[in-house]
This record gives sequence, C-alpha cells and structure tokens, in this order.
Amino acid sequence: MYNNELKIMVPNGWIVNEEVMSDGSRMLTIKPDITTPVDTICHFREGIFKLVPASQLRLDDEFLKHQPKTQDEREFKERVEKAIKSGLKDFWRPVCDPSFDDKGRICYAPCNKPAVGKSYNWWAKNAKEFEPERGSRLGTKSEYIAFLAVLIKELVASGKSSEWAWNAVCNNSKELGHYWNSKNSKHAFEDTGSREICGWYDLANCYKILAEDEEAGSFWLASSDYSRSSDSFPLADLYHDDCNVDACDARASHPSGRA
Repeated sequence: MYNNELKIMVPNGWIVNEEVMSDGSRMLTIKPDITTPVDTICHFREGIFKLVPASQLRLDDEFLKHQPKTQDEREFKERVEKAIKSGLKDFWRPVCDPSFDDKGRICYAPCNKPAVGKSYNWWAKNAKEFEPERGSRLGTKSEYIAFLAVLIKELVASGKSSEWAWNAVCNNSKELGHYWNSKNSKHAFEDTGSREICGWYDLANCYKILAEDEEAGSFWLASSDYSRSSDSFPLADLYHDDCNVDACDARASHPSGRA
C-alpha cells in the first residue's frame, strides 16, 4: 500500500497561500519567518511590527497628483490631504492580524485563527495592556488613512501603476485581501499571515476596529471581512459604528497601532 502524503519542512517559515493547479497539483507560497529564535509567541516581536512613515507624507507627493476616477477615490484623496494637513506622526503597525493564545491573550503569529468575537471596549482595554511600555493601543482613523496612503506608495514602488494602486485600494480590493470574490477565497476566515502585499498581511479578512473619536462620537470600522464583496467594501471603506461598545462583533479584529 502506497502513502501519497508528502511532508515539507521549512525552518522558521509558514504557508501564506495555496493554489490548486489545473492538473490537480497544489502550489504553495512559503514565507520565511521574520522573527528570531528567542522570540516567544505572545511577547512583543520586532519583526511583527513595521514602521509606517506617516510623517513623510506630503501634499506634493507624486501619488497625490493622481486624478480621481471615482467618487471613492475623490473621498479618499480628500481624507489623505486632511490627515496630512492635521499633522501626522510615524507609528508602528502589526504586519498581520492578531489572534489569541491558549489563555485568551492577544498575540501576533501566523497560521492562527484571527482574533474575533470581542467588543470594542475589550479591544480598547486589552490593546493598551498588550505592550504598555511601548504605548500599544488601538489605531486611529487618521493612522489607518495614512497607512493606506503609504500602501499606495509602496504598491507603485513595487511596479504597479498609480491608477492600479488607487483603484485597488479605493474601488475594488480583491487582489489585496481576502473577500468573498477574491481568488482562492476560503468563504470563511483565513488564518493569520495570509496574502502578503508589500510586507503586509490580512488586509481584508476581518474588519479593523479603529479607536473612538470625537468626530464620530463612536468607534470606526474599516475595510471588511471575507463574507463581503471587494467592490462594495474596499480597503478604504470607513464608517463609524454607533452600536453598543460592549457588544461582541464576531467579524471584527483590531489593527493595534503604537505610538
């Protein structure tokens, strides 16, 4: 009796995508782990957080010379310009969505179920307690906008046209995240550390909870989850949630910005 099982061992790495080919074979994309051997799964790991150089965004940046083609592009451009004028500081953002360890604590690690099913108040409290000495907290609306602006610049630097990058972020994000209509969609939550884009993962698999602010009088939700269509809920989609801050949302996780 033959065993057709094949095991592949990759030290310090994980599978970030799996594609079934026309002949039935499977093509695996493997990403080397960016942490060091002494890291622990739920301790702060330098490789898990990436600096977003928001302070370097300028009104005369080349990407802001883009002429919007849609209302969504116009609204996002206005938001970016408003954020720049208000003054932006650099901040750290995790490269993947959070998950929970076996004790229910926040951790950042690939190949885990994303952290869902907690309320806004739970995230606001536990985000601050994650790494208090490093100023961990929920990210803000302005920071999320700045992150997407930096992402557009990174996409262009990677070889994409400005038109492609703006369209992908503002109009239809199926090539940037996990939506119902994305290629190889699981139609369920994907594990963390999936669908790498310019060094970022999990851009759309779960909603992103952003900090409450005075403008909205409530907290913000950004992007979408796997159950939505990419052209209806692109990455730049933002709306405030005036629901009970103690209510649990089974589809939301937070992007934990750090000062």
